[in-house]
Amino acid sequence: MRQSLIDQQNATIYQYMLIKRQVIRPELIMSHLLISGILLAFQMLMYQMDGLFSWLFGFAVVQLLHILIMLLTFIKVEEAADRKWIWRINPPWIGFKPASDISLLVYRRVHRQMFWLGLCIIGLLYPWITESLMISIVCWHLWLLIPRLLISFSLRKQRKDGVVRLESKEASYYHR
Repeated sequence: MRQSLIDQQNATIYQYMLIKRQVIRPELIMSHLLISGILLAFQMLMYQMDGLFSWLFGFAVVQLLHILIMLLTFIKVEEAADRKWIWRINPPWIGFKPASDISLLVYRRVHRQMFWLGLCIIGLLYPWITESLMISIVCWHLWLLIPRLLISFSLRKQRKDGVVRLESKEASYYHR
């Protein structure tokens, strides 16, 4: 029994040692999903069917925007493993996420660029899109990135040569 406790404390994946694990509680996931429902209710209340269309179309636009920014970011990434991202719908990692472990440096760079470039591109669209669509795009952009940015923020003091693993209910940080 003592050996199993030691193994849990020093969990390793190949040559990497677990440094930090953040469990995402179900209450947090439910409140995150509730925010998207509140956005839908607001859009329907203020803009009726245009609000529903904007809510749905805004989600698709933000997904396309995120993949465009990821592709532009990966032009300079040397490791092919860091380029493998998949689209998932399991909360809180809705949207594109790394297919496997990803270096903390690349994870932070991709999400930082996705956040700021996304806001800049959305700002450039302002004169040509409707008010309800603008609200939806900004809200979806923030809603999709906040869980990832919170993980990045919580790992800000960790060494940059480690790796991040996003699983369905937790995020783990490992380093050699």
